Amino acid sequence: MKWGQSKKAGTVVRSKQQLDHHQQEQEAEAEAAIITTCSSKTSWHKAATLRIQSTMLPFLLLVSMMVIPVPSFAEAPFMGINYGQVGDDLPSGADAVTLIRNLGAGQVKIYNTDPGTLNALANSGLDVVIGMDNTEIPSLGASAAAADEWIVVNVLAYVPATSITVILVGNELFSSNFDIWPQLIPAIQNLQTSLTNHGLTSITLSTACELSILSNSYPPSAGVFNESAISVFMPLLQHLEDTNSYLYINAYPYFAWVSDPSGIPLDYAIFSAPAAMLSDGQYSYTSLLEAQIDAVYYAMEAIGFTDVRLAISESGWPTAGGVGADLTNAEAYNNNLVKYILSGVGTPKMPQVFVPTYIFALFNEDLKPGPATERNWGLLYPNGSAAYTINLADPYTSSSSSSGSSPTFQSPSSDSTTGSYISSTPDLLRCGYTAIVLTFSSVSFLGILFNLIWII
Repeated sequence: MKWGQSKKAGTVVRSKQQLDHHQQEQEAEAEAAIITTCSSKTSWHKAATLRIQSTMLPFLLLVSMMVIPVPSFAEAPFMGINYGQVGDDLPSGADAVTLIRNLGAGQVKIYNTDPGTLNALANSGLDVVIGMDNTEIPSLGASAAAADEWIVVNVLAYVPATSITVILVGNELFSSNFDIWPQLIPAIQNLQTSLTNHGLTSITLSTACELSILSNSYPPSAGVFNESAISVFMPLLQHLEDTNSYLYINAYPYFAWVSDPSGIPLDYAIFSAPAAMLSDGQYSYTSLLEAQIDAVYYAMEAIGFTDVRLAISESGWPTAGGVGADLTNAEAYNNNLVKYILSGVGTPKMPQVFVPTYIFALFNEDLKPGPATERNWGLLYPNGSAAYTINLADPYTSSSSSSGSSPTFQSPSSDSTTGSYISSTPDLLRCGYTAIVLTFSSVSFLGILFNLIWII
């Protein structure tokens, strides 16, 4: 057996030597052709130079054609904003779009398919998530024709000018609406069929769930779905996995904190904890939102789904109307949230996994029912002025705000096992990497161009 291996190896060596000799002959012929071509027009020095350049040309071509994974605009991490319109003093859609862009948001989520809003978002550069009322779901689930008409009227009429990327079929359906649950999956399937038939395969479908879909979320590793909802979540998660979509979660550390302010430290709720405040097996947590996200990951894992990613469809902090609802806490939470999400650090269980996130909300909405806090979540007042300083594109440059306080950003943790520190490093690396790639590509292109001109 050993002899056979050695003999085979010797054959390979001899074949390689023959190939090398053949290659040398071809190179000599090519060199002679180059020198002959140049002799009537150039000196021997120029011919030698041309040989060097022609030798480098394949290398330059190879470099220029290398597939370098530079994130596209759509793939890069951007913050989103929820644009609710339950108010009688809100600015026009066009003005709202200008304000959204001024905030630095890359995506906007709306709760309906209002024509004026969708038209205002046309050619805005914003990716758009659209929603629907829960009461629309039964008819879409019962009739493929109704679902197709919904897509034609509410999607096909606006794309591609309006960049609709996601359709959320219902919002917080699982806190009640028990009679609608069985129609969710048929509605998603009918809508998916319509999207496919119209060639709109880049648009994904999901639903926005409240965190109360978990019957337990503490500690995160014990996260499980409500047993009554599992019959719906199994096919839902299967669809999301098959279509590479996200499970959208409305996650509010504020509500968890306000329900137990003596047991949950405020710093832990607003991303300002100086060190890990929760240990759960091999993972440590410095912020409540991280723990909430991981609880959902664990719940999905418990029923056999490990490849479905999460998005935060709503998160924020109120500025008035309740315990701890003030400008200082809201400013700290939302600025720290932006910094955490844009860092791309992920969670302890899912490190370096970007979580698309939409802050709630753009405006205070004076007609929303319920407690006073419901009407005071806006980053902006209805007149367009800022409640406090926040930059959804570059949180590292935020300065003192109109509320008289500065955002409190968490410093990088010295505990390397948590996987939860917040750092601007990913942004610096992303910018530096892109600059290198662009420079390298430019040099390669210029090198090729120079060679072509020189040869001619």
